[in-house]
Amino acid sequence: MSLTVLKVNESFTRSAYFEYKLKDKHILIILACLFELLILQLKKFIFMLALDNFYQDRQATSKNYNLKISRSRLNKLYSKKNIFFKSTYRMYSTLFTDKELAVMGLSSLHPYATTSEDEIKNFYAWFAGFTDAEGYFYIAISSSCAFRFQINLHKDDMHVLYFIQKNLGFGEVRSYNNYSSFTVTRLKDVKKLIVIFSQYPLQGSKWLNYKDFAKAFELYTNSTYAADSNLLKEILEIKNGMNKLRSDYTSLKEINITPYWLLGFIEGEGCFSINKGNSYRLDFSLTQAYSNLELMKKIKSYLENLPNAGGNYANALGISIIKYSNINHQSTVRIETTRIPYITNILIPFLENLTWHSKKQLDFQDWKIILMLKEKGHHFTEQGVNLIDRILNQMNNNRLSTNTKVLKSNVDRSLLLADIKDILNGPSNFEVKNGKKFIISLNKYYKSSRKNSSVEILDDIGNIIISFEIL
Repeated sequence: MSLTVLKVNESFTRSAYFEYKLKDKHILIILACLFELLILQLKKFIFMLALDNFYQDRQATSKNYNLKISRSRLNKLYSKKNIFFKSTYRMYSTLFTDKELAVMGLSSLHPYATTSEDEIKNFYAWFAGFTDAEGYFYIAISSSCAFRFQINLHKDDMHVLYFIQKNLGFGEVRSYNNYSSFTVTRLKDVKKLIVIFSQYPLQGSKWLNYKDFAKAFELYTNSTYAADSNLLKEILEIKNGMNKLRSDYTSLKEINITPYWLLGFIEGEGCFSINKGNSYRLDFSLTQAYSNLELMKKIKSYLENLPNAGGNYANALGISIIKYSNINHQSTVRIETTRIPYITNILIPFLENLTWHSKKQLDFQDWKIILMLKEKGHHFTEQGVNLIDRILNQMNNNRLSTNTKVLKSNVDRSLLLADIKDILNGPSNFEVKNGKKFIISLNKYYKSSRKNSSVEILDDIGNIIISFEIL
């Protein structure tokens, strides 16, 4: 083997050039491979430099959630101004092995793909439920057709979109000012997506949009001439009956609720709330457009008849419908429960047994903590009330990084969890006297003020639409 320099400009000016000639072409291939490996290692090294800047702040926020890196630190680094970190953060999942990701504690921010057959099935079921809550099917028509599936979330939930992308094996994740999106636009990937939803179907009215989306896609991809005017006219007619333009919600599809479909739907649409004005009453609810009335009835029935319910919670969840005479206001349907026996014995054990993927798990965990504090009577003490208020100050929308109304001193989660642990490990504020529950801090017997309340739902001109009792 010999390396010969054929020409070198003697003045070494900008016009100087080199021409290399290798007798053995295999050496060139080997050198190219070595160079590629060098670039790969360099990318790893660059990312680790960026990662090291915030890796010191990593902390476990809960046993189950496994979020090991300070989210506020990550949001600060993953900003528009920090282009260096942003680009390296996007590429790290392709640079490191699953084992390396786990060691670095990055699995929950950009979880690696599931491996077992059960995990894959659970993911697809969860993804279908999450799509019923957050997904969107769209067709764009000009001289040809473009098909797009999209999920938009708050920027704090970008790791959920990366989780979806990683497990599907396709799609793109993009970040904008206050939100992030996952999109599927390539025809080959749209085809894969359609197959997935045919095997793990959507359950709500969004299934109708999926069905039309798939029909239009099949027409387009099976056509020999994509710009055919009659074809585009037929697809346009389909498009004009989708999403907000849909008027016919008739569906012959049988609704089938499964645990992971329901978890995905809850992570998208569920609400775990606390009513401060009613002795910190716990409330779990789901709200949908009226077109999903049948779906909500099925969810209500499913939750009331979970395996451990034993037929004892037939009316554990209430259902209400709000209709508006104003055509600009879409009617809604809501299911909810505030019944503590059902929440404690049925709902919480069911949800605890599933693997969550979004920050809503933190809301669920905090919701449970408030229940535990109430069960020990700490909502009757000044210390307990202050602690519950601190929890509420970083629940739901108060948890968002874009929320400027919450004082930073009140959202130190590690300090909050430490204070929660201290008070829960301490003595209860309840004791039993003469067979009755006694509140130590108030020096009086506990008397529940809970009663069934009659509620009337009115339209915008005062007509009664429906009346029911809150359980």
